[in-house]
Amino acid sequence: NSHLVNDDKGEVATSLDKVNDTLMPQEPFHTGKNLNTGMQALNKDKEIEAHRVNLQNLCRICGGSFKNDPYKRVHPVHGPVDDEMQALLRKKEKRATSWPDLLNKVFKTDVRGDMDTIHPTNFCHNCWSVIQRKFSNAPCEVYFPRKGTMEWHPHSMSCDVCGTSSHGIKRKSQAPNPQVSKKLKIIAERARKMMYARSQKQVNNKSILKKITN
Repeated sequence: NSHLVNDDKGEVATSLDKVNDTLMPQEPFHTGKNLNTGMQALNKDKEIEAHRVNLQNLCRICGGSFKNDPYKRVHPVHGPVDDEMQALLRKKEKRATSWPDLLNKVFKTDVRGDMDTIHPTNFCHNCWSVIQRKFSNAPCEVYFPRKGTMEWHPHSMSCDVCGTSSHGIKRKSQAPNPQVSKKLKIIAERARKMMYARSQKQVNNKSILKKITN
């Protein structure tokens, strides 16, 4: 009997140990670390979501802000071509059913592989007007500071999108073309020489007049 009682006590002790193990984890120090990692992941998700929302205010093509347009006109990058543009294309015997085709044709920008956490999903009416003028063969008076396609990057600590979403992103200016720079220098030099020659002529004329009056 005493042997059975001892066995029972042993079983109870083992059960209590198991309960204690369940209540008190073997590695209590990891809890804080896991919590911190979880918070960081949550904050990162929030930042990415805020970045995605900010992208909705910017043009996929030029990076301009939709807030600058008083009429708030936007066009979906992946949507069907609107009726006005379709009518123009039909008149010119051209065919395009979706915007990606036209955006690629006019701006050489492929939007098919876009991700909404990196790329804006709309483009502005100014860029729409550039497409319209391109197909109506009208002189392109619409202001479009084309310095290469707008490059979009994932959210980072020094994010342009989250810092400037209210007024749009400035595109990085390209390095000046040495040939163009040389031409401009020559033109500037010629203009300077012409101005100098003109001023000399005026000086000579004045001295001649002086002599005559004397």
